[in-house]
Amino acid sequence: MLAVDKMMEYIAYFMLGLSLNLTPCVYPMLTITLSLFHGGRAESHGQSFLKALAYVSGITVMFTSVGLLAALTGEFFGGLLQNFWVLFLMGLFIIALSLSMFGLYTFQLPAWLMPQRRALREKTWFEFFLSGLLAGVVAAPCVGPVVLSLLTAVSQTGDAVYGAVCFLILSIGMGFPYLILGTFSGLIRRLPKSGAWLVWFERLLAVVLFSFGCFYILIAFRWPIIHWLIPATLLGGGIYLGWLERSNRESRKFEIFKRVAGTLIAGVGLWMIANWMWTYVDRGVVWEDYRQGVLDESREIGEPVVIDFYADWCIPCHDLHKSTFTNPGVIRALERFRKVRADATRLDNEDTKNLIRLFGVYGVPTVIFLDEAGREVEEMRVSGFVGPKEFLGMMRETGLLPSSDSEMLTNA
Repeated sequence: MLAVDKMMEYIAYFMLGLSLNLTPCVYPMLTITLSLFHGGRAESHGQSFLKALAYVSGITVMFTSVGLLAALTGEFFGGLLQNFWVLFLMGLFIIALSLSMFGLYTFQLPAWLMPQRRALREKTWFEFFLSGLLAGVVAAPCVGPVVLSLLTAVSQTGDAVYGAVCFLILSIGMGFPYLILGTFSGLIRRLPKSGAWLVWFERLLAVVLFSFGCFYILIAFRWPIIHWLIPATLLGGGIYLGWLERSNRESRKFEIFKRVAGTLIAGVGLWMIANWMWTYVDRGVVWEDYRQGVLDESREIGEPVVIDFYADWCIPCHDLHKSTFTNPGVIRALERFRKVRADATRLDNEDTKNLIRLFGVYGVPTVIFLDEAGREVEEMRVSGFVGPKEFLGMMRETGLLPSSDSEMLTNA
C-alpha cells in the first residue's frame, strides 16, 4: 500500500511538471523553443530528438540539483521551520507570490533572458543543454512560486534521494512535451492557441499556491483547523474559478467549461466538509503526551507501547487521527497498549528530539509499536496515512492482533 501511495505521489509530480507548461510564461514560448530544434532546415527525427533531449537534460539537471540541495539542507531548514516568525513570513511570502499569479501584479524578466529565435538557431547540443538550465529562470514568474513551495515541503523530509527523485520526475514532466513535439514537428500545428484559458489555468495554480501560504500561517499560529484547509480551498477555489474569475467572457464554450469545472471542484470540497462533519466523533484513542521515563515504566511492568509521532502542520496526521484512531476496531485493538504521543510540531523539547533520534524517525506521521520488553516491532512501523482496515491487517500479520479476532476487522 505504501508503495502504491509513493507511486501515486510521483505520478502527481509528473503531472504537475506537465501542467507547468500551460502557464502564460511558458506556453507562448513553447513553439519558439521547439522550432529551434530544427534549425530552419530539414533534419531527421533523430537529430531533432537529440537537441530536444539536450534541452530537457538541462531542465532535469537544474531541477534535480535544486531538489537534492533542499533535501540535504533539510535539517537546517527544518530547524528554521520551528520558528514562528519564519513560518509566518514564509506564509506571507507565498501568498504574495500567489497574488502575482492572480494578476494583481507581474514580475517582468529582462529581455535578454527570453529566448530569441535568431540567437539560438545554430546552437550546438551543449548550448541547448545550457539553455535548458536557464529554462527555470525564464519561466520563473509562473513556475517559481510553485517550485519554491515544493522545495519547502521537500526540505522538511531531509531525504536526499526523495528530494532528488521528486524534482527529477517534476522536470521530466515539464520537459516531456519538448521531447515529443520537438521530435515530431508536425504535432506543433495541432497545439491550441494561447488565450484566456491559459490565464484561467494560472489562476488555478494561484489558488493552490494561496492555500500553501495559508498552510504555513496556520501552523505558525498552531490553529487546530488545518485539516479543514483542503476542503475549504476546494470549495472557495471552485466558486472563484467557476463563477467569479473573469479571464474570458467572449467564448461561450469556455464559459460553460469554467462553470462545470468550478462547480465540480466546489462540490468535492463541500462533500469533504459534510463527510467529515457527519463521520467525525469527538472520541477515539486517548493518548498521553510523551515524557522522559515513560518507556522505562512500561518495560518494567511488561506493558506494550504504541507511539504516535505527529505534528500540528501534518495533514496526514490529522487524517490518521480522524479516520483511523476513531475507528471502533482500532480503538479496541489498542486497548492493551500504552498509547503515547510525541509532538514533533516544534522540536524545542530535548526529550522528544532524543526519542526521534532513538527510533530513527524521518517524517510524520510515524507510528511504532514496542513489545513487552521495550523492543520495536519493526514490521509494524507505520509511515504516512493508512486506513483502519489496513492498520488492523498489519497488526494481525505481525501478531499484534489475534487472527481469530475478526470482529475488529469487520468494524474497520
